[in-house]
Amino acid sequence: MFRFRFTLFIVKIIQKLMRMLHRNATNLPGRIAIKMCPDFLKRIAKPEKIVAITGTDGKTTTTNLIIDALENSGEVVLNNKLGSNIAWGIASTFISGTSFNNKTNYKIAVLEVDERSAKKVYPYVKPTYLICTNLFRDSIYRNANPEFIFDIINKEIPKETKLILNGDDPLSSQLGKDNEKIYFAIDKQEGEGKEPENIVNDLRICPKCQTKLKYNYSRYNHIGNVYCPNCDFKSPESQYVIKKINYQENNFVLNAKGKEATYKLISDSMFNIYNELALITFLYEYG
Repeated sequence: MFRFRFTLFIVKIIQKLMRMLHRNATNLPGRIAIKMCPDFLKRIAKPEKIVAITGTDGKTTTTNLIIDALENSGEVVLNNKLGSNIAWGIASTFISGTSFNNKTNYKIAVLEVDERSAKKVYPYVKPTYLICTNLFRDSIYRNANPEFIFDIINKEIPKETKLILNGDDPLSSQLGKDNEKIYFAIDKQEGEGKEPENIVNDLRICPKCQTKLKYNYSRYNHIGNVYCPNCDFKSPESQYVIKKINYQENNFVLNAKGKEATYKLISDSMFNIYNELALITFLYEYG
């Protein structure tokens, strides 16, 4: 306990000095803290609710959308919007939201978390909600095969965390076998076919029986609604579904647990429509 208290005092001073020098202090204080006290992330005071956002594409956009939406609703949000999404940066975020006597006045934290940092973050930081936007093939030097990244995240998800997952991603939608899960998806839209047109597809065969997967609709990469003709593997039933995207009217119709509502499109890019849908799903679940 003395080591932690001493470490907290030192890194709080470092963080204040860096900000006086007009440095963001987004990484260094946390790096020093974890080096001085390896279980620093476990001991540091945290808000009662923590929202973590991860995934290959869209996690930064989705994180920023959630922070803005909560702040516009009057919430005071602890976040790593300006900093690193690895363990050092997350530690720095908690340092900035904690007093010298290890107390926090924040009720909620919204944190972007790098996929490969799962094993350094989730054993100590237990998210109330974990949102995964998708899992794709990334740089071979960083994330390589998405199934490799899936395993890293899946092994570290706390059992008490509620998952908000992309039901149109047949890979990341399988995360957290024993966790409570909520899914979002976009229904088949006009002009979408049943055969993937991309050269890149990270999930061509069934993960259960290795049969070639079939699509009810295919969007890009492996994103779409899939099923296995040989076993029971298929895309999950989603609770939040965009039924129709009206590009001319700049809106979409959402079915949220049986109730329909119309929302303005923030962007007409399909990638960003998924990000907006992740935001809306979280806000419904958050209340």
